[in-house]
Amino acid sequence: MSQTRSYGRRGYERRGFWARTAVAVLAATLVPAACAAESPVRQADLSPQLAANTLPQGANASGGSSSYGPYLAGLVARRDGDLESAADYMVQALRFDPDNPEVLLPALELAAATGRQEEAAGLAQRVAALQPTNSLANLILAIEATRAGDLQKADEILDSQPERGISQIVVPMLRAWIQTGAGDPDGALETLSVLQRERGFAVLHGLHAALINEVSGRSEAASAAYEQLLTDASRPTLRLAWLAGSFFERHGQRDRAIAVYREFLTENPGSDILAPMLETAEQGGTNTIEVAQASDGVAEVLFNIASLLSQEAAGEEALIHLHQGLAARPNFILARVLLGEILQSKGRSADAIAAYRTIPESSPFSWVVRLRVAEELQRMEEIERALQELDTLAAERPDRFEPMMRKGNVLRAEERFEEAVVAYDAAVERLPEILPRHWSLLYFRGIALERSDQWERAEADFLNALGLQPEQPYVMNYLAYSWVEQKQNLEEAEEMLVRAVKLRPRDGYIVDSLGWVYYRLGRFEEAVTQLERAVELRPQDPVINDHLGDALWRVGREIEARFQWKRALSLEPEEDQIPIIEKKIEEGMEVLPQDI
Repeated sequence: MSQTRSYGRRGYERRGFWARTAVAVLAATLVPAACAAESPVRQADLSPQLAANTLPQGANASGGSSSYGPYLAGLVARRDGDLESAADYMVQALRFDPDNPEVLLPALELAAATGRQEEAAGLAQRVAALQPTNSLANLILAIEATRAGDLQKADEILDSQPERGISQIVVPMLRAWIQTGAGDPDGALETLSVLQRERGFAVLHGLHAALINEVSGRSEAASAAYEQLLTDASRPTLRLAWLAGSFFERHGQRDRAIAVYREFLTENPGSDILAPMLETAEQGGTNTIEVAQASDGVAEVLFNIASLLSQEAAGEEALIHLHQGLAARPNFILARVLLGEILQSKGRSADAIAAYRTIPESSPFSWVVRLRVAEELQRMEEIERALQELDTLAAERPDRFEPMMRKGNVLRAEERFEEAVVAYDAAVERLPEILPRHWSLLYFRGIALERSDQWERAEADFLNALGLQPEQPYVMNYLAYSWVEQKQNLEEAEEMLVRAVKLRPRDGYIVDSLGWVYYRLGRFEEAVTQLERAVELRPQDPVINDHLGDALWRVGREIEARFQWKRALSLEPEEDQIPIIEKKIEEGMEVLPQDI
């Protein structure tokens, strides 16, 4: 039995892209922030309680009728990322200690981060009474005033904010839109101009200046601003292309809108988000306006900030701003997509699915988010539901390959390799032409073919994938490793793996493959050198530790070899490898593995 086979699922994961990308990449890029390429936002200055794991003053540690128990449970739930439970516990703690800021502040943050707007608004009033300059409380109260149509009150609340932390950016943007709603676009643009002094916010300033001019009926100024943004951006983001194209459509520049959409789709192959908009424009229709009034602009600000914060891994702060944007504009579909993305990135699969399910099927986002629903169902180990979702999507759009490719990925992860091949074949059949961006489809099918004993087809797929992406290190790694296991093309395999290691010198799996080539070639000293490096890079991998043990034995370092085998055994190797490793520990190695 070859080592490729004997190591089972771990064997193919360790050699390739799948170990680092649990589900194949869908080329559709959802980076909805208006300035995704410029991301200077750092940790939001919401309150010191975000990092304070202290007990409330005067907490009764004996439990009973006190805030201690639920407060402590809230801290634990928050640390674990269960914000819903954390919010419940903090509200419960408030019943026993209603005016304690060390309970009140995290309760406010958690209510805002989980979208409990009515509850957050009530807590914000209580926090503002205790701390008049609290940024989060004032943000929520300003949004509530905006929702009620009291723009003057909203502006007064924001004007009282100290210029610190993220408020230096958020407050002027919100005030600019409130001034726009009050009929003062010149004052709004003057207020917004503060962003020009902040490094990295040029795109954000330009986008909102364009939107304010558009909402205020200044079409020429808006058009010039959009054109400048598109010129300055090396690769326009989805949101910029969306808003600029939509503006051009409505202002007699349909050809320009079509060009913007096409350019984005060309640079982001596979992205479905703007495809329906392009189709509408080409057919003479007009897409729905995104920012039609001041409240929409307020929501756009909060959405943009949430997008930037999510890219900075500030998930809770991103959720706070995103939910405020949804409070200002409840039907903001793109914000709901971002909500699903953030929850998905935090491993909150059920919540992410619930957020994605709120996207109407008529939305251009529906296709992408339903693919993501299938992905999260797989993560929740709801495999049959995930497959059913993908089959439904495949039936709805027989011209698209993505559902069948993802189905193949799900089946491959479940080691249902023959079924995976069928799904991948269906995906390939749906392609009118195989382009360089489809290399991963061939690579994944090659893995499934190799694992289902169809080596000739598998080899052809790996070679074709390299033809599309000649320097793809994961394909080179898998193909070369497979050649070595089959004792063929050894010199070419060595050359290929040397290139792969140069491209990915910190990838322990690829370094291990090169070491194993040297081992198979009988160059044991070189094998030890590479395999020691591989173990340093991937110390918890049983296969790599086992390989190093084999190489050490061959160079006479038998005590060290047994140590490595024992370590491999402690790292939970595949079941069929356990007796093999145990025998090596007991008896050593009499013959080379290829002679077994």
